[in-house]
Amino acid sequence: MARGIAWGIGQGIDGREAARQAAQQALERLGTARPSAVVVFAAHEYPVVEVVNGLTSLLGGIPLWGMSTSRPITAAGEHPRSVVLAILAGTDWKVQTIWQPQFGRDSAAAGRDLVKMLTEENTPWQGLLLAADGIQGDASQLLPALTGQTLPVAGGLAAGEVQLGKTYQFGGNQWSSGALSALALGGRLRLGTGIQHGWQDTGIHFKITKTRNLWLQSINNQSPAETYAGVFGTPARQWAFPPYSQLARLYPLGLEVTPGLPERIVRSPLQVEVDGSFRMNTVLSEGQTAHLMVGDPQACLQGARLAIRHALTELNGARPLLALVFIDYAWQLLFETRAGQLAAVLREELGDIPLVGAYTLGQIARPIDADLLRFHNQAFLAAILGEALPA
Repeated sequence: MARGIAWGIGQGIDGREAARQAAQQALERLGTARPSAVVVFAAHEYPVVEVVNGLTSLLGGIPLWGMSTSRPITAAGEHPRSVVLAILAGTDWKVQTIWQPQFGRDSAAAGRDLVKMLTEENTPWQGLLLAADGIQGDASQLLPALTGQTLPVAGGLAAGEVQLGKTYQFGGNQWSSGALSALALGGRLRLGTGIQHGWQDTGIHFKITKTRNLWLQSINNQSPAETYAGVFGTPARQWAFPPYSQLARLYPLGLEVTPGLPERIVRSPLQVEVDGSFRMNTVLSEGQTAHLMVGDPQACLQGARLAIRHALTELNGARPLLALVFIDYAWQLLFETRAGQLAAVLREELGDIPLVGAYTLGQIARPIDADLLRFHNQAFLAAILGEALPA
């Protein structure tokens, strides 16, 4: 066939073999179509060089785009210690990878350089997928450069071992931590997006009283760990160690978008430091009112349904080809003992549309009907690639 989408999954102890399994499955499904790009999500436990070697051994120099994750996702559910990928192949589709290795050092400059490269191509791009480091850099600093663009945007922040400070991104024939990778979509390709979260306001609110770069140092004039200790009854010193250091992400902060109104932008701690401060992946402002949020599994499941439906609607009649999901790591924690419920929703809403995805440390989205590009935590982001019908 002249074009198509094919996906594969590989699992095992060795990253090279898992990547080879995934690539082999996808190539067998693809048939005679010529691959133009590969979307890949790899478990962070694998040494990234093993994954890259496994992929290139079968795929050669086909451009890669994607990231590391705590667990890759397909329609069957989440897959610990695995590699999932999707191959895009279409002669009337245009794809281009753009690699910005300086994201971790200067996120704003990475955004500006990305936009410059997009516009230099003089191509009417139809959508943009982004993969950025989830620990190094500040994704919100990308937003000013991309806000002037009109195309839909979807992406996520790579997940990995927060304690080690590294995640990985793939872009073209390169890979690294601290990077930003983009996959621009053109030709007859289209991108529909939808984003929702299922976190509810508890009614408890605080004032952010001290920050330093990416560290939230004081809430209500005491350390965040002390504030959470007062709410939950767990001693402040325990929040810096498992399991509480992970559980802190389940109880993020909802920042007021407009003072006094109910809309919230959710911000999650990456980790709790031994001094009781929160390490965030975007800068917070002193003086903001922050509301304590809590996850509602049923609201999350309904949010996932609404996000997928919105993404399908945004295709505006284009034929759905592939669904990508970028789901916050908090959802992995929230659904740890009932992951099958989320997988069932994905299958019900997507039907036979292939799905690959990842748990991420943040989401970046601009739906077609929105002017504002936003960085999110705690969200479920659906991005569906479609093919416009010939004129």
